[in-house]
Amino acid sequence: MYFDYLDTDIGRIFLLADSQGLRQLTICSPGFSPDKRWEHEPTKMQPYTHELTEYFEGKRKKFTFSIAPQGTDFQIKVWQALRHIPFNHQQTYQQIAQRIGLPHAASAVGMARNVNPIPIVIPCHRVEKNISSRYHFGDDVIQQLHALETGQLALISAHKSQR
Repeated sequence: MYFDYLDTDIGRIFLLADSQGLRQLTICSPGFSPDKRWEHEPTKMQPYTHELTEYFEGKRKKFTFSIAPQGTDFQIKVWQALRHIPFNHQQTYQQIAQRIGLPHAASAVGMARNVNPIPIVIPCHRVEKNISSRYHFGDDVIQQLHALETGQLALISAHKSQR
């Protein structure tokens, strides 16, 4: 497993990948450190860091690199549906449940969204939050991602993208 990181205005983001694709994206909280088994390989991680940098600069709306999240069949189906939510749009749990052919599974969709291992790339921030839902990160990050997608804000500055 290889990793690299980006420093953004929402915090340091660690990316973990292997030969199958991006496995994990972690918006760091205090005290986070990469697993000692991971190898810091900026060159191998360049496709991921490059596209994410473009996204945070407001220059990219869609990611083209491979992802390989690990989860149940249901979770993977939900995460695939989330990737089809267009840039700067939102959908409800119910709409996603209908999209995957399980119209009565809205609550389960919310639970799958809550354990998304690759936020931003699998855009859980594009799902309308209901009262009981939680995000991996705070509402302030969600608001910043929405501002980025409406063109009101860039979340990485040019000096940060020069590594």
